[in-house]
Amino acid sequence: MNDMKKLFLFAASFFLVLTIHAQTNPVDEMFNKYSEKEGFTTVYISSKLFNLFAEKEKESDDEHNIMRKLKSIRILTVEDSKLNVNLNFYNELSKKLNFSDYEEMMVVKEGGDVTKFLIRQDGDLISELLVIVGGPVENTLISIKGDLDMKSISELSKNIELEGLENLEDLDGEKLKNKK
Repeated sequence: MNDMKKLFLFAASFFLVLTIHAQTNPVDEMFNKYSEKEGFTTVYISSKLFNLFAEKEKESDDEHNIMRKLKSIRILTVEDSKLNVNLNFYNELSKKLNFSDYEEMMVVKEGGDVTKFLIRQDGDLISELLVIVGGPVENTLISIKGDLDMKSISELSKNIELEGLENLEDLDGEKLKNKK
């Protein structure tokens, strides 16, 4: 009977691992694939760090405190120009990512590089902003999660000066409403 319990536990563990692995989305796969590889830089900022900054900004209006609205920021970028020539994050993600889950906000084409700004929206709130840059000159993937609106995203792009977000400074809530 003891062997039967071990077999059952092993089978249950195996299926649990398969289920967890199957739930990995294409964005997570990209971060996992390239993190810790030579020539790539990966940054992850958690909600805990944002909450520390939010505490310092307590005197500001809580409703407009962006730090309280952020859940995470992840950035993956290629630092080696030789690697960029053979990579294209946009092409790689487009094979796996269901773009119908996102609304396209903006596309910037510069030479062979394409930058796409995508949002996942729940009502008036944006739960994820995804910026994908792919091409022979630059490859960057930025995922910002939280309970945000376009004003917050525009303000965030001004305040933290993330490369790739500079084109969002002019977006506001009116442009978002017009996209619907």
